[in-house]
Amino acid sequence: MFDPLISLLPIYALLALGALAIRVKLISPEGLPHLSRFVLVICMPVIVASAVMRAGDLSAFNWWFIGGYAFAALIVLGIGSFVMVRVFGLKGPLGAMMAMGMCSSNTIFLGYPIGRVLFPEQADALFAWIITAENLVVIPAAIVLSEALSGEKGQGIAASLRQTLGQMVRSPVLIGLVAGLLIAGFGIPITGPVETTRGMIAAATPVLSLVFVGGTVATAQWREGGAAVMAVALGKLLVHPLVTVAVLLMIPGVSQEIALAGLVFAAMPMIAIFPILAARHGGAAMASSAMLLTTLLGAITVSAVAVLIP
Repeated sequence: MFDPLISLLPIYALLALGALAIRVKLISPEGLPHLSRFVLVICMPVIVASAVMRAGDLSAFNWWFIGGYAFAALIVLGIGSFVMVRVFGLKGPLGAMMAMGMCSSNTIFLGYPIGRVLFPEQADALFAWIITAENLVVIPAAIVLSEALSGEKGQGIAASLRQTLGQMVRSPVLIGLVAGLLIAGFGIPITGPVETTRGMIAAATPVLSLVFVGGTVATAQWREGGAAVMAVALGKLLVHPLVTVAVLLMIPGVSQEIALAGLVFAAMPMIAIFPILAARHGGAAMASSAMLLTTLLGAITVSAVAVLIP
């Protein structure tokens, strides 16, 4: 029963090392954005492409899982937006952004390293499926919704969609996704120095990601509290995982084992760029506080969910 918790100890140790490195000034807080950019721009396309290659081409993707995971996130996006606007009185665009924080997980910096520990044989495939759902459906839907509701410069849904698609094309995650699909689809062999380099980057990325998250927590400040922040954290750590596993368990093409693994990814704290996206609508302080709270509480909820993994 406690084996999954023991297996997570290295994850928490690396998070603690990242926080300690900031506290003892081994790493300056100003260096964290550069570390994040290195992971996102250099490491992440390699990790995504590697995961997709091992998961197989598009025909090997579990589209029932991808569709179910995306659908569950959209349910949470809708519910969260309604609650943020109607109950807490936020403006529409900011309410949509807060709801995005409830339904978009930190799949890259936390989900992948933890998945590699809890279910190593399935982690690559699940990572590929989930980033497909998040980057092609969930995040664009949330951004389009918030931008359409903002009404800035007459911008409507069509203009918001064009802007979002333009950003997606330049996304390192999408570049890695397309590269992996092309390599897998055409059967291009990756050998020799290229494979060695890929392996070294793949081995280093989880460590760098966890150190970054630990350092981010150490530098984060509780800038804005209140019931709305608590609601965002509750939505991310409880509502999103519960809706996700409920939807996945109802889909015939998704096994219970895969559904529980999807539950683990859904139980992660929110996406790392959440405060950046929320800042456009004046929600940087609220988003930063919510991310800090979910990252701290996530250690408890993720550990609780990990116990369910057979």
